[in-house]
Amino acid sequence: MHNFFTFTLIDMAQYFWIGVNENDQTGVDFNSFVDIPAHMKGMIYFNADTVRYSFNDEKRIVTGVMIAANQPIYRWDKDLGDHYVIFKAETIELIRKKFFKNGFNQNLNLMHDPKKVQKGAVLVDSYIASNSDPKLPNIPEAFEAMHLQDGSWIGSYFIEDEALWEKVKQGQFGGFSVEGWFEKIKINFKSNMNKQTKSIWDLFRGEEPKKEVFAQAVTAEGVAVFYEGDLIEGTAVFIELEGERIPAPEGEHELTLEDGSVKVITLDSNGIITAVADVETMEPEDEEVAEEVATEGEELRAEVAEAMRKQTAEIHERFMAMEAEIARLKSEIEVNNKGEKFGAAPKAATSAATSYRDLLKK
Repeated sequence: MHNFFTFTLIDMAQYFWIGVNENDQTGVDFNSFVDIPAHMKGMIYFNADTVRYSFNDEKRIVTGVMIAANQPIYRWDKDLGDHYVIFKAETIELIRKKFFKNGFNQNLNLMHDPKKVQKGAVLVDSYIASNSDPKLPNIPEAFEAMHLQDGSWIGSYFIEDEALWEKVKQGQFGGFSVEGWFEKIKINFKSNMNKQTKSIWDLFRGEEPKKEVFAQAVTAEGVAVFYEGDLIEGTAVFIELEGERIPAPEGEHELTLEDGSVKVITLDSNGIITAVADVETMEPEDEEVAEEVATEGEELRAEVAEAMRKQTAEIHERFMAMEAEIARLKSEIEVNNKGEKFGAAPKAATSAATSYRDLLKK
């Protein structure tokens, strides 16, 4: 029996792929400059001081993550409650194509407020980034700490509006946050993570494919998570959803490891461990002692309850006796008020002429 700490977890929240179709209204129709983007990926801005080839004028270009691939994004609504949505790389590419096909590259607002549409900015650069596909641009080095997954959408805005450019330089915005209409497709969990990889050299040599072996742990809510190496700060923790490796959600998670030990880890938005704490578990001897203490406590509670029951019964008996005595006294008072003595036959009243001496003679 484990003595767990209690945390508010959302491990059992539902997960959904974001769905977009070629020939309907789904997709992104606006981008927004926001203080905290939903995908928690920031942006950088370029001016004469930060860009090598700037000529003499500020370039007024801000670059950020439009959509991060395979990144769980927390959401809540009244129908689904706590849940996550995730953009696949192929879905992001379709969103990007529809965005430009519909001429939305100048659709920009602030903080998702339709009353704050910005006219002095235009999307001038847009690409899908990947460090594994040689046909695609690499993920920018400036975003290295963000641990972006291949297939993420990067965009750059040219900002002509002076007031907006000043706000960007002052750091009033933390990144981009797209908005649009999407389908949500339920995701089913996969319970194991042993994969086999085979290179072209293995094929020529006829060697068996190498196995990627990942350690596995289970959250307090029964969700399997995976990691490579030791469960320490800096380790990436992920879940697998229908063959896709996804960073584990941000926040605190209580894990039971394969050896039975229990740890609490804190993950950032990229599924990277930022803190680890051990949770003490009861040894068998401790469990026996705890059971003995519980039994003794139960017996003591039973004794106390029986003593209280007897005391209550005695008090009730005394109370009933007092009520009976009060009723008797009330009855006697009523009789006396009528000139009668309780329990004795009344005598005829003597006349006023009867002397005290005559009474003594009787």
